[in-house]
Amino acid sequence: MKYIFAFFVVLSCIACNSIPGINSENNQTIGNFEKGKDYSILKRFRFNDQNGFGEPIVAYSILLPDDWKAEGGISWLAKGPCVNEMVSNRSSAQSPDGSFKIDFFPVRSWNWYEDQNLKQYYQGQAYPGNPIKYCDIMPAYNAGEYLQNIFVQEIGNPTIVSIENNTEIANEMEKKARETASLIQAAGVNNVSFRPSAIKAKLNYPDGSEGIAIVAVSQTVNQMPDFINGGNTNSYVCQADQKIVMRFPKGQYEQAAKLISVAISSIRFNPVWLNATAQIMQNIGRGQQVENAKQAEIMRKSREEISAIQQQTWESSQQSNDRIAQETGRLLRGVEQWSDPTSGEKVDLSLGYNQAWTKADGSYILSNNVNFDPNVVLQEDWKKLEKK
Repeated sequence: MKYIFAFFVVLSCIACNSIPGINSENNQTIGNFEKGKDYSILKRFRFNDQNGFGEPIVAYSILLPDDWKAEGGISWLAKGPCVNEMVSNRSSAQSPDGSFKIDFFPVRSWNWYEDQNLKQYYQGQAYPGNPIKYCDIMPAYNAGEYLQNIFVQEIGNPTIVSIENNTEIANEMEKKARETASLIQAAGVNNVSFRPSAIKAKLNYPDGSEGIAIVAVSQTVNQMPDFINGGNTNSYVCQADQKIVMRFPKGQYEQAAKLISVAISSIRFNPVWLNATAQIMQNIGRGQQVENAKQAEIMRKSREEISAIQQQTWESSQQSNDRIAQETGRLLRGVEQWSDPTSGEKVDLSLGYNQAWTKADGSYILSNNVNFDPNVVLQEDWKKLEKK
């Protein structure tokens, strides 16, 4: 599923020596070192799938300042309008004073048909009780058009100040899509092309606050025979994979950009959850194809091809989430890479710090104070990282 869950979650932003959005009155002083000034602690927050497997299971985790608040996670929408929207992520996080907030919105999947007969047929299938859950019928919007026509209403109708294309991210999305083209072809769909797009937008809200929106849309275009008029026609399986908005005080754009960069790069998915979810979606996809075969022959081929594309799109995106997330964070230019000299493991953390440590629970400490050592100050076991 080109489905990247739309989860690119939050982390703290850095104004060189401190993380904005943390109230100074909540800062802790140990000896001569003040938290929020001499050092900042980032904690890994875990988000659950509450009901997909009978009991809560961790689906993914992100880094946040340790005194931020986060809520939400994964829910399953069994009565949703579209198979690809069944696994829904809706989560948010904010600083203690609420001045910095990031929201992650569920994936949106839809179809479009150039052939008017196909379009009218699928529009007519959206009736109560239909065992097949068809996706909405909407124009084949790219990321910028989706923001302007659909997503802006979901986020409170802010003014869109500017839109900047992220061609590097789009190229990464297309590269991953092409890696799974053989799977789509194995399902009997041969004439397929990919049109991914990704944007970063600046927003202004009526209350004076500002925002950053990150939107990525994947389009899988299937050229198929026009059974009625002859020749060929195109159908589109579209998915808004990333839908993220960060809101912040006026004038804090640079800090917010660093914040969202680290947030995106820190996402880690639970492979056990991913594999189990992918298996369920495979089974659902096969069941839908069986139902499709019961329909009129003139529509059979198009439905089966679209169902196959949707299934492979869903699965492939789950396998590429970490890589695309990390690439997105880097391209927003708010992070730099550190490594654990013992294990070689790499992590992207915010720009502007000269020292970093990690410990076994996945937390990080950042500091510019040359005299600060968390092993001494906090009396805990922290391992120092090396800047790449």
